[in-house]
Amino acid sequence: MESTLPLIMQVFDRHFDAGKAVFGELSKKIKSRKALNLYGELFFFRVFLQVLEKVHFSNKQEVSRVFAPFKELNKNLRKVQHIRMIADGFDTYLGNKPQDFADYEKELAQNKKEVYSQVYEIILSIPLKDWEALYAAVRDFSEGMTVLTINTAITQIINEEIDFFYFDTKSRLDPQTIHEIAGGLEKVTVLEKIRLSIGLNSIFTDKVHEQIAELTQQLEPWHRNQLLLQHLGCYLGQKERVSKKYQLVLTQIQKDHQGMTQSITERCKLLFTKMLH
Repeated sequence: MESTLPLIMQVFDRHFDAGKAVFGELSKKIKSRKALNLYGELFFFRVFLQVLEKVHFSNKQEVSRVFAPFKELNKNLRKVQHIRMIADGFDTYLGNKPQDFADYEKELAQNKKEVYSQVYEIILSIPLKDWEALYAAVRDFSEGMTVLTINTAITQIINEEIDFFYFDTKSRLDPQTIHEIAGGLEKVTVLEKIRLSIGLNSIFTDKVHEQIAELTQQLEPWHRNQLLLQHLGCYLGQKERVSKKYQLVLTQIQKDHQGMTQSITERCKLLFTKMLH
């Protein structure tokens, strides 16, 4: 059976070139939008390597080590995503009277500065040879792969995600589980795109993909709300006395959080029932 190397490397090349280019731009100046673009490309690398781990299951750890130089960067880019979401949440709940919450806004600005400077330091510490080594390793591990081996690997990963989703339709969804479901849906979407790009059919119907996209959209405001709730709660927890203006906002965020969580739980159950049957 013919190797998929040219096809599969074309898919990887697009993300690799985009990731390396935005990495170069960030080494001059940190901008949150570009940092989030890089975070997206690193997510693709991790999913792609997961496929390679399934194909080379006897060398799984060796494949996994390929991402090691980018692990710390990935973790800190996630913090950029979080601090940006918290800032968006601030605008939603406290932005109409920012002067009343100036102390918290100052804390948020300080946190943002720390996160950005940490990311910048990490970017400057990663030499270009690490990017070249990542590319060479991916090419080596992709050598000789057939459409059948990729199909099997992707199907296995998607089945594992579905098993996780199925487990959670039986229980109440807590924030950690919702975070994991969001990551799982993102992974499924990336895997389906890889399948299509090498000529395989999509596993799920267009209707299911529409519902995944709708749920993913609904998860964004939930994430903002959840992260603001955590961050503001932690900030106020350090104070001896919490003023009434903060208590009112916190109560509203908690109320919205319960409503959003309920709505997402219902949508998850509906979607996963369709995905599974």
